[in-house]
Amino acid sequence: MFKLLAMFQGFLALFVELGRTSIRKIVPPLLMAGCVTCAYALFQVNREGSIPAGLRAAFFDDNTDRAERHRIETLALMQAELRQFAAANKLIDQLLETMLERAPGASRVRLAVIHNGVTGLTGTGLLRYDITNTATAAGRLPGQAAVNQPLSEWSDFLPVLLSGQCSFHRVTDLRALALRSRFESYGSTSVLVCPAADVQGKTVGAVFISWDGADPLPAAAELRAAMAAELHLGAQVAAVLDLQGPPPEAPGVAATE
Repeated sequence: MFKLLAMFQGFLALFVELGRTSIRKIVPPLLMAGCVTCAYALFQVNREGSIPAGLRAAFFDDNTDRAERHRIETLALMQAELRQFAAANKLIDQLLETMLERAPGASRVRLAVIHNGVTGLTGTGLLRYDITNTATAAGRLPGQAAVNQPLSEWSDFLPVLLSGQCSFHRVTDLRALALRSRFESYGSTSVLVCPAADVQGKTVGAVFISWDGADPLPAAAELRAAMAAELHLGAQVAAVLDLQGPPPEAPGVAATE
């Protein structure tokens, strides 16, 4: 009898020790899995903005549900970007109208935005520009659109723009034939070019104020006043471009002509 009790006691001690060993091996992975699960659930709750939606996304949604939710979120984001772009674009148009009023006798104001172009075989980046906005005087043509034009066309005035100053040119004196041809196509004979630069001095584009052959050119004092006004308004345009971000249909950095 005592031998049976001793054997039973020995088996009981063995089972207890095996149980303790198993618990020591199983508990840490279980705790780790629990922590990861809780962290994932908390992430989804924070992402969804509510506890029920977060728990549903964490444990009950399948791939189809996630794809549909992602589609809805993407559409909402695009709508917000479109509204922001439209508001900023309207403000830029208003600023260009003001520029036209500050330039006596001018026929049109065009904004050109600089953006990343292509990279050549040597690895050198080739910057380009687009005409994005135009304001015109009554009865005058807005001018030919220009998209993805090489920034090398600005060789006559780019150094002055980068120094934060305006420059006045006769169209016939411009060395870039393509640029000169575009000005001549809508009758411009003189152009004032001012930078669109932010408060840090970063040039993001240029403002082109042009006079046609029949327009009276401003006197020297009027031209200096116009330059000062256009520089101030150009800084406002650059600030709006910074807030506007890239157009939804063509992401990139903008500039003006």
